[in-house]
Amino acid sequence: MMKSMKSTRLRTAQPGLDNLKNLERDLASDITHIQDININKDSLQRAPALDLSTVATTAPSEKPAPSPPTRIFGLQDAPTYYPTEKEFLEPLKYIESIRAEAEQAGICKIIPPKGWKPPFSLDTEVFRFKTRIQKLNSMEGETRTNLNYLEQLYKFHRQQGHPVYKIPQLDKRPIDLFRLRKEVAARGGYKTVTAGKKWAEIGRGLNYTRKQCTSMSNALKNAYINIILPYEEYLAKQNNTSINGDSSPTGKGIKREASTDSRPDSLDSPTSKPAVVPETRKSKRLKKEPVSYADSVPSSPARSERTSSEPVSVKREDAQRVPASGQCEHCHADSNMDKMLVCDSCELGYHTYCLNPPLHHIPKTDWYCAKCLIAGEDFGFEEGEEYSLRDFQQKCNTFKKQWFEKYGYPDGKVPEDVCEREFWRLVENAYETVEVEYGADLHSTQHGSGFPTVGRDTGNKYATHPSNLNRMPVLPESLFCHIKSDISGMMVPWLYVGMCFSTFCWHNEDHYTYSINYMHWGETKTWYGIPASDAIKFEDTMKQAVPELFEQQPDLLFQLVTMLSPERLVANDVKVLSLDQRPGQFVVTFPQAYHAGFNHGFNFAEAVNFAPPDWCQFGLECARRYKDHRKHPVFSHDELIVTTALDDSSVSTAVWLQTEMKDLLDRELAARQKVLEEVPAIRVVVEEKDRAEEEVQCMHCNTYIYLSQVGCDCTTKVSCHDHISELCKCDTSKRFLRLRFSDKALRDIAQKVIDTATAK
Repeated sequence: MMKSMKSTRLRTAQPGLDNLKNLERDLASDITHIQDININKDSLQRAPALDLSTVATTAPSEKPAPSPPTRIFGLQDAPTYYPTEKEFLEPLKYIESIRAEAEQAGICKIIPPKGWKPPFSLDTEVFRFKTRIQKLNSMEGETRTNLNYLEQLYKFHRQQGHPVYKIPQLDKRPIDLFRLRKEVAARGGYKTVTAGKKWAEIGRGLNYTRKQCTSMSNALKNAYINIILPYEEYLAKQNNTSINGDSSPTGKGIKREASTDSRPDSLDSPTSKPAVVPETRKSKRLKKEPVSYADSVPSSPARSERTSSEPVSVKREDAQRVPASGQCEHCHADSNMDKMLVCDSCELGYHTYCLNPPLHHIPKTDWYCAKCLIAGEDFGFEEGEEYSLRDFQQKCNTFKKQWFEKYGYPDGKVPEDVCEREFWRLVENAYETVEVEYGADLHSTQHGSGFPTVGRDTGNKYATHPSNLNRMPVLPESLFCHIKSDISGMMVPWLYVGMCFSTFCWHNEDHYTYSINYMHWGETKTWYGIPASDAIKFEDTMKQAVPELFEQQPDLLFQLVTMLSPERLVANDVKVLSLDQRPGQFVVTFPQAYHAGFNHGFNFAEAVNFAPPDWCQFGLECARRYKDHRKHPVFSHDELIVTTALDDSSVSTAVWLQTEMKDLLDRELAARQKVLEEVPAIRVVVEEKDRAEEEVQCMHCNTYIYLSQVGCDCTTKVSCHDHISELCKCDTSKRFLRLRFSDKALRDIAQKVIDTATAK
């Protein structure tokens, strides 16, 4: 499930409440009410209904997995399970029964008993949704790093007055400028490569051969000198470092290759033909006709009649813009505003004469400061159009038919392996941009659920079936039955409307919870899974593969916007399995398991989270990770454990809960002791009532500190025991330690659970 969720309060403890089935019923009723409220069909604009006979609603019989595997990258299939009707009435217990085997794959497929077929219950005439626009090659991590670098190159050369219109080709394919730059850097830099005559070696590293390209070395050297080297010289000036792998001054003593034109789009040769510059992820202006750069800064003094360093006045259309800080970021002066150039990204200002090198001619298009030119922008999906299901079906079918006609599939019926191979080809191709749309993370409280619900479908047996995703999170075996019904995103299903190649990127679930996904109808959804045992290895491989992206976005793995080929992962000994989900089938993801995938065509799926007892240790580890990354959690892990202890006095719960309560008690008492040692005279206040979430969230690391908070009389903000120094600069006499439960009360709660678990 790809989503961003708001946090919520936990259900207030109700001593003596034993009957969790009543609680489950109440919560399910509350959720159904939320889903059905404010849906006045007569007031909504109606569209043509989706004809469900035009989409697949059942799956063909499963075929045994071939041995050896024939799937792309040699991936093994994740396990598939077939519960009986009786087992399917207790889905969470069934998942627990297969957990030991299934969690080793990270994901698994569950095929319901024959005859279990809930009707699709959404009104397709009033259901409308907005999509996300996905550019396939911008999602793959290594390809996006490549595109980021190309975008930096294009911006730089536009600002320098010689835009890159075309990329040189070699062996009938564009030269990969990003890889060329890395290959040169890995061998010591331009001067070292040239002196050692290593250009042919670099060509082989880029998978060229002399037999294919007789002038390979010259073509690569020309491409580097004319396109890459000017930018590397610029970076070196900004960083005051050498780009040549030695101590020589940057850019000095470097002789450029002779050329009839020093502009980088003049690299035509029999083996070096120009290719159109690929569209980058953020800049749509590259599609437009290039603007004249005659008045822009020249690439060398020889190309400019102006040699004086006398500053010039800014005459762009945005000349009246004022820098965000109101001053030059270099000299910090707020004078000479007519000579202030404002960055089109960060909106900070720089005097033209303060730039390095000074700017004598003003660019007529967007201008970026060195920081923004190098850093680029955080990646995210743009919002697409609004559709009815019928309209989106037409778009999806047209796209798939037209795309695969060239491969000999005129009717749009494409073998799954052909679709899968084409997907990865497009994802990894920096020079072929394909744009698709995905109706992802559609909240069922706003759109309704595809399953029958109690309030909307009175009397339908599937409305109360335990395997209905609206009911699963609040079953007695899920700890979410102790969370209030207004939690956003984890107890209420999300909807997903896919088209061919639409993608969900690598991620694991919020708080490392389980998730379960049901496909109502449509074409196949392919999943890739990595078990929790390989999660750290996966993260390390991602960081090694795309260090530039992690430098730009340290929390990249939380963003759900990056793919990395299973081929790269398997090569780094990461365990990756796969499966194909079809109509009427469930897919379960296990705690901390990374998963990703794509859709083969128009389909409709629904997903939700749940948290059985075996999840607890995963949840605690995730809470610690959120704290390290200062990521906002969805709920308080400790509050959930304490609330469960107060709500549920059953022996079966106490048996597993005693370990969690002992751990919580030890951690919390140690944290309180640390505060007392750091601030011996601190006031201790016991407040036996719940506060609003923002009042129990550390102002520095954002973790929820439900059981104890350090505060000060000067502010309503609080901190955890690790970040007291970040709270304020007041004297310690103004500080206080606020406790939700006294030490004794907390020990009593833990002891009661232990006594219940060990009672004979």
